Amino acid sequence: MKKTVVGLLCVLMFVPAMLFANGVQEKASSPVELVYWSHYGHSPASVQAFAEAVNLAAKNLGYDQVTCRAEVIEYSGYEAKYLTGFASDNGPDFFLGRTSDWALNGGANPIALPLREDVRTVWDEGLAPMFSDSGMFNGERYGFPVEGGSLQMLYINTDHMVEVGLDPEKDMPRTLEELTELAKKLTKYTASGKIVRSGFQPRYLGTGDGVASKFFPYFHNMSARLLSEDLTTSTGYVNSPEAVKAFQWLNDLVYGYRISNLEFGSPEAAFQAGQASIINREGWFAQDTLDKAPDIHFAVIPFVSGGSVNLVADGAGSIWANLISAKTKYPEICQDIFKELAKPEYDVLMHEAAGFPPVLSATLTLDNEYFGKMPYAEAMLNSKDKDPAPKYDSIKQSGSIQILFGDVVAKVLGTPGIDVRTELDSLAVKIDQLLAQN
Repeated sequence: MKKTVVGLLCVLMFVPAMLFANGVQEKASSPVELVYWSHYGHSPASVQAFAEAVNLAAKNLGYDQVTCRAEVIEYSGYEAKYLTGFASDNGPDFFLGRTSDWALNGGANPIALPLREDVRTVWDEGLAPMFSDSGMFNGERYGFPVEGGSLQMLYINTDHMVEVGLDPEKDMPRTLEELTELAKKLTKYTASGKIVRSGFQPRYLGTGDGVASKFFPYFHNMSARLLSEDLTTSTGYVNSPEAVKAFQWLNDLVYGYRISNLEFGSPEAAFQAGQASIINREGWFAQDTLDKAPDIHFAVIPFVSGGSVNLVADGAGSIWANLISAKTKYPEICQDIFKELAKPEYDVLMHEAAGFPPVLSATLTLDNEYFGKMPYAEAMLNSKDKDPAPKYDSIKQSGSIQILFGDVVAKVLGTPGIDVRTELDSLAVKIDQLLAQN
């Protein structure tokens, strides 16, 4: 079958079988193609790991001739490619996405099937509490988190700390104020004042929602919110005094404190090149740095508090979830496989290849042979008991709103002398217009 999207194709060759779906006989012809699309281009190993897990799950379910291979959809423009595929009936059976974007009952683009009751039960019971709402929308479960990478943690170059006379065992920051002061000490300048090492490197480039998710932990820990608690308005929230303060701090990183050099580009590349001393990222970045930059010595610590505010540092919404298309010809096969995947052995298989955090309570423990040895394990577990941060992904406009927010983050970072309040007033109007759309 020719696909209109260049990406990974997960093909399951299913032997003839008789399956029973809700009491109705469902006949599967041979061969059957089940397609998995994922936009995790930064980690093709994780996409392949999903295919390997499906392969093993199918075998354990008695589908002995099932094979699986997988390929990535480019993240830039992935949503349009998804929509084209679904509209032409050339879309996937499994796919990676946000539930608010794809949930069949109320999502922005209703295409993802809710999970069967027995499948939901095993995932509800198995997921670690910090991921319990991932894959959920409007009270229904549509899938499970692709990996446990929702929590932002701080990565700090310990050699840089020693260089300026600090002890990595004793001098780690605990608050946003201490983080800012540490970043000032770690920044290096030429005699002419040019920054040759950022004390802190913020996320500046990329898609709006990606930029937004890296700033939300700072925004929330400065007591700001994007939307009201009932998620019906943005005016008075995204442009509140607390929000203005948070965005002004962001602008000051570059133009006031002068501890960030945007010319270094992505924070990940700058950190691994020794051009940045501190960044925030999820757990997967630890293994990535060990692999790509073995000479960079670093510590991973929990995200800092805002003083009186100490919130979980997530991206303001559930992480990417693996979902099932409502257009699949074999929904019960897909549901059966999802149910089988809710076991610890698959949790490790799907995440170990890329160094991702697992998602099940049984796996997310220091006693686990895989997770316990990861350099971010303690920091992640020490992050999970913070107070919950605001989340906005129970409304279908969530993705579009976060893109608008992220675009303003990038603008504020890139514009000296910008009037932050004016930008946020304008953003509030745009978000409220989106919220008014049914």
